[in-house]
This record gives sequence, structure tokens and C-alpha cells, in this order.
Amino acid sequence: MRKRNRTGFAAAAILSLSIAIAGCSSSGGGASSSSEPSESASPSSDYSKPVDLLLAATDGTDELYKELNADFIAYWNERTGQEVSVHTSVGPSSKQKDAINSGELKADLAVLGVGTDIDDIQAKGLVGEGWQQRYDYISSPFFTAVAFAVRKGNPKGIREWEDLAKPGIGIVAADPHTYSDARWSYAGAWAYALDKEGDEEKAKAFVRSVYANAPGLDADDAASQARFIDQGVGDVWITTEAQARRLAESSAQGKIEVVVPSVTLTVEPIVSVIDKNADAKGVREAANGYADYLFTERAQTIASEHFYRSRYASIAEQFADRFPETTLLTVDGNLSGWEDLNSVHFAEGGLFDQLAGGLKSAGS
Repeated sequence: MRKRNRTGFAAAAILSLSIAIAGCSSSGGGASSSSEPSESASPSSDYSKPVDLLLAATDGTDELYKELNADFIAYWNERTGQEVSVHTSVGPSSKQKDAINSGELKADLAVLGVGTDIDDIQAKGLVGEGWQQRYDYISSPFFTAVAFAVRKGNPKGIREWEDLAKPGIGIVAADPHTYSDARWSYAGAWAYALDKEGDEEKAKAFVRSVYANAPGLDADDAASQARFIDQGVGDVWITTEAQARRLAESSAQGKIEVVVPSVTLTVEPIVSVIDKNADAKGVREAANGYADYLFTERAQTIASEHFYRSRYASIAEQFADRFPETTLLTVDGNLSGWEDLNSVHFAEGGLFDQLAGGLKSAGS
């Protein structure tokens, strides 16, 4: 039986129990890292020296991390007395990964869109082994879901994944080869079809019919956003709930609406300290502290205010009216994990290339 997580109060109660079993503190810190400072300063730590952290994050999260950074500065000072500043570099996950690996971006920690991007950083010797087990929830502090942005009034009546496969629907989406976060969108269609049909051949046929409605794929999410919102191309844009909600309540207010299908895929941003960089700068403790902080209730609250779903039942209940109930599938629970997805679907000539039918860039 494939795992299906129905969001809502019942699921939140189960989640609360799992947090207790995992040994989370009563203050809401869900991180399993042992690096969080104790209430009293460690004799080996010199908190009198200010530190400067550089965080690498994915595009579309500028406002989120602006607020998180400000709160972390206060949080860290409250706990240690140390002055800390945090600067953020924001960009597509795969480009952030490449910049870190090349040494162009000397990030002390990263919150990237796909865990395999951090695997690539580990392969360069910048992150230690077992990074994904340092924290609960495979080191994913909060999450969102694959969702659809549609035109105001939803004139095509798009509600579910099946609607994307109907003739005459124009789809805007990014290319998973050039934008690693777009792998969530493709995997969302694949996971939905596989969960519904239980048959790979039927899932292939469904995904092929969805991408047949996309006349071209964009280089990244910013290009998709511009094409859908600014240029008025297409009927639906496959993106994330957090991204669509952010735009629907800001720059695209009155232009788009957000549709979260009744069954869809969980999108899980991943956090890791970039060990070698943090050690070289002597900021490992503060970098670990920031990663720990993302699993606290105060950080989860901020993330929820920016349209990310919380891992904690207490926070989820506070924001229940903000997030529609949906059955959330996961890459690890319903598919075969990112390593297999990348090798089977996203390798050159893989299933994505076969099912997308050699789609050209939307700008070509």
C-alpha cells in the first residue's frame, strides 16, 4: 500500500505524536542535531566574537528568509549573547549548487529545493556524509505542495491533475533539465498517476498527455512566472502552493488563483550546513544553530505566514484556514526516492525525455 498523508487535524495529531517520539523539546525544537548550544555557553565557545553567516536559498524565498534571518539574529543572541549577521544569496537550486561547488558562493549553509543538489555538494567534499540524517523529516524543516496557478475566475475549471490532460488546456512549466526544482512538478504528475492507476504504463500515458499540453518549457521558474503572469500565456502554471500563494497575494493579486489538487506531491526544501565552508570561517556552531532554528516553533510560524506548511501540529492548527486539505504523496513514500528518479527519469534519454516528447525551450 502506498503511503498517503491526508493533511488536517487528524494528521496533525499523528505528526505531533511522531515529534514526541523523535525526542523533540517542549520548546518546539524538532532538530535532531546535537550542535544546538545549551542554555549556558560552552567553555570552548567564544560568543564575544560576532559572526557573519552566508545562506544560500532557492528563488522566490527572498521575503521568507529576510524575516527568518531577522528572527534568528534575535534568537541566537537570546541563547548565546553572540552577535550574528546573516546574508542571503537567492537563486535556482541547481545554480546555487553549482556556485557552491565552484567556490564562487562561499555559503555556510544552504536550503535548496532538491536533496540531490546537496548530494552533489557532498560529492565535492564540502558536506559530510549522513547530512540528511542530521535533522528530522530528512532535514526538511517545512514543506509545500505541487499546485496550479490559474487565471482569475478559473475559466477552464481546472481542479485536479486530470484536468491538465484535457485537450485545449495550455500548460506553462519549467524544464527539469535546466531547473532542478521543476522535477517536483513532473514528479507530481507521475506520483499522482502512479498512485491512482497503480500501473506504470498508464502513468506514462497520463504524464505524456499532460506534457503534450505544454508547447514549450521554460529555463526556470522566473521565466514561467513571466510567461504566465506578465505575458498571459497558457491556462495553468504548474508550480508550488507557496510560490503561487505568495504571488496571488502580492504582485499577481487579482490576476491568478491558486488550485491545490485533492491529491498531490509534497515539495520538501532541504537544509544542510556546508561543513567545509563553515569550518574554514569558524562559524560552524552558528551555522548549525541556524539549521536547528528552522525546526523551532517560532521559525515554523514565520514559514507558515509565508505559505509553507509546518511540520508541527500546533502550528498547522493555527494556520488551518490558510491551507486546504489535500492528500499529500511523497517522493520517498510513494515513489522510489530521488536517486532512482534522477537516474530513471531525468538522465539524458530517460523517461522525462520520452514522455515530454522532446519539448523545445519556450523561448526558442
